[in-house]
Amino acid sequence: MVQRGHSVVTIGGAPDRMAAELDPAVIHLAADGPASGARTLARQRGADVVHVHMTAAEIAVWLARPFQRAPIVATRHFARDRGSSAPVRALAHLASRSIAVDIAISQFVADSISGPSRLIYNGVADRPAASLEAGRVVMLQRLDTEKATDVGLRAWAASGLADSEWRMLVAGVGRQRPILERLVDELGVANSVDFLGAVDDTDALLAGAAIFLAPALAEPFGLAVVEAMAYGLPVVAAAAGAHHETVGDDALLFPPGDAEAAASHLRALAADTGERLRVGKRLRLRQQERFSLARHLDEIEALYRSVAAGR
Repeated sequence: MVQRGHSVVTIGGAPDRMAAELDPAVIHLAADGPASGARTLARQRGADVVHVHMTAAEIAVWLARPFQRAPIVATRHFARDRGSSAPVRALAHLASRSIAVDIAISQFVADSISGPSRLIYNGVADRPAASLEAGRVVMLQRLDTEKATDVGLRAWAASGLADSEWRMLVAGVGRQRPILERLVDELGVANSVDFLGAVDDTDALLAGAAIFLAPALAEPFGLAVVEAMAYGLPVVAAAAGAHHETVGDDALLFPPGDAEAAASHLRALAADTGERLRVGKRLRLRQQERFSLARHLDEIEALYRSVAAGR
């Protein structure tokens, strides 16, 4: 993702798979917090651009400014302003003054944050089209309140697919898992729902699915949604947030929080393999045209060149 000679700071370290995919010329700096990140970055000289993600990394690079003067690019991943508490917001406001360009991962995010930003969508690699024959519906997301996993489970119960050979696979971790496990018991569908926890091989999960369910009420982007599109999975999504940009009208949309409407879409897709293939094909083409990895990298590199030239 980064031109030769550029540096990347990742606060908290990068997953092994992510680090393995970086070009050998990319300098990856791992740290376990702002102070550690600042010390590590201060020792790294000669960078043309520093690209940071999340508020902790922004604070780290701000603390290192006396020693590291490269222009800073920050990716904004959330549809809100920086900081989760008053002290952090105050510190983040100071840190943001040294940022040359904010990147918004969707127009929804751009419209939700203060100040100007450059819209650059995330991209994913092309994938072979899934067969869509297996009777599996997948939700792949954090199990936290804003993802509305409970809406997805209620839709599953209302769809009646639990009484057939179909199964619901819930991949992800989060604080709501115990609540969601109780919910499927209350709904009487526990025997048809698999909570998979953290899944390392998401490629196998998506390639073996037939429908992707995305119930989040205000998704900032939805990388898992776009990965599902790459496999040609038909997507049933809440008509909210960045879903309007990613899947758009090519998916089956339902009013946010409306489990019955989502259930109707699930039933229709489960009953018609041809419709699954038609919807999935539209979404796969949409991913290739708008959210390809090549397009993302081209736009990121162009931004790096522009920022470095203006330093």
